[in-house]
Amino acid sequence: MDMMTIAKIMTRAPVMVEPKAPLREVRRLMAQHGIRHVPVVSGEGLVGIVSDRDVQEALPSPADPRGATGFATAMDRIAVWDVMVEQVITVTPRTPVAEAAQLLTDHKIGCLPVMEAGRLVGIVTETDMLRAFATLLGDLSGFPRLEVSVADAPGTLRDVSRLFADVPQEVGSFVVGWTEPASPGKPTDRVLVLRFQAGDPEEILRILKGAWIRVLSVKGPETDRTTTGERR
Repeated sequence: MDMMTIAKIMTRAPVMVEPKAPLREVRRLMAQHGIRHVPVVSGEGLVGIVSDRDVQEALPSPADPRGATGFATAMDRIAVWDVMVEQVITVTPRTPVAEAAQLLTDHKIGCLPVMEAGRLVGIVTETDMLRAFATLLGDLSGFPRLEVSVADAPGTLRDVSRLFADVPQEVGSFVVGWTEPASPGKPTDRVLVLRFQAGDPEEILRILKGAWIRVLSVKGPETDRTTTGERR
């Protein structure tokens, strides 16, 4: 499978805002373009990013005794630089989509500005990632498919890639999901759905026997069963 890079899924020429712009302006841009994140630029340089949550948290509550007047005053008085996040995690057009997805999950953020030669050239969001993975997954019918559960921890996707490098059947595509924790305070697991280009799913299962991942189900043209093995 060819490696999909950010260049293939990013939004080019993203909507931008200057640091001194009032919150009224960034709210207008978000509503006009149907977006939730806006890069903040000064000249050609990226200096921060502002989200709809940042804006909402900076504005008075509807229950504020100052009412609509106080809300309107705050939108004009508070500038983007007062609420923006300055430490921004970025990628380049050549960053693999899987690596960018890992950054989003590890840092619990909703978007990644795309930089090249010190200039902002695009932005990629969680929605872009979901569309990319849906495209990669394609039609599942007629192909061996494996569902596995792993810990939701930094570096997990990298470790899974290394593990499946030993499987002779080529992984055609994969999708990442999450399970609800068994009880409050318990960690959330990450579920991977892997589609193989060919091969016997039972043979894949035998190769993975004893591995540190937990196999949830294995499916193929003539195989469809669920396993209950514990993660090693």
